[in-house]
Amino acid sequence: MNANTLTLRCGRARVHLLSDGTSYWDGGGTFGLVPRVRWMKLLPPDDLNRVPQELRCVLIEADGKRILVDCGVGDKPNDLIATQYDVRRPHGTLMDDLARHGLRPQDIDIVILTHLHGDHSGWATVLSAGAAHAGSEALHPLPTFINARYYVQRQEYEDATHPNERTRNTYFAENFVPLMHHGVLTLLDGEAQITPSVRVVPTPGHTAGHQSVIVEPTSNGAESAPVFLIGDMAPFMIHFERLPWVTAYDVLPMVTIETKRRWQRWALEQGAVLVSCHDTRQPVGRLVRNDKGLFSVVPLEAGGTAE
Repeated sequence: MNANTLTLRCGRARVHLLSDGTSYWDGGGTFGLVPRVRWMKLLPPDDLNRVPQELRCVLIEADGKRILVDCGVGDKPNDLIATQYDVRRPHGTLMDDLARHGLRPQDIDIVILTHLHGDHSGWATVLSAGAAHAGSEALHPLPTFINARYYVQRQEYEDATHPNERTRNTYFAENFVPLMHHGVLTLLDGEAQITPSVRVVPTPGHTAGHQSVIVEPTSNGAESAPVFLIGDMAPFMIHFERLPWVTAYDVLPMVTIETKRRWQRWALEQGAVLVSCHDTRQPVGRLVRNDKGLFSVVPLEAGGTAE
């Protein structure tokens, strides 16, 4: 399954998996308190103890709108980003993936940010000469998707604009503060219906203001299961299967566990199609009970909702 060309159907909506490349992160960060001897059997690290993480973004075509969920790391020459994210792009950037779908930045109507970490909000803005003062040659960040309305949780924006010692190297103001300055950012307070088919739900834990995205069929009698973009509530499918598996980056790990517990039940009851934001091996799947009675995420059946 090629995650960069995969399309899911949900009623009349189309959900296209895109990518801004693959980044390499320390395995201890990705798996937190899980002993290395356990997680390395599932995802062998390289010589620097790093594991690959897809910078997955999602394009939703629904209700006459083109909706982008998350924006990768972008291309700003930020030394912190260059240091933290070893990014490899053999197939190009998110912009290249959009172009392969025949889309330019100005064709995007809505941008939903699950949260504002640097690996999810990078392309929300781009550097442009003279953006601050006419005739200036200095580069200033401007909204990339000039016709789009951006959505993020108010709690997330507050935390991102007031970082602490632990979070200040995960938030980069140039990715999101210009959105507010240019009047294109909507701050949400909890669950919200973005279009008739697309809603966001709070899924706190990774950050206090983290949100996930649900795409649901709107036509009567539609048989499609909802598509659940889980974001960093569970960056890999194994994190969604196993409640105690929480990353070292989660600021509220016990909240993450309770959030996953709730949405595990929902995903199982709904037969939801899960989309992972970072899993390089299993980008999509469904949650089931295995023969031991434990949760497992299994691939979609051939001929199911994938195109």
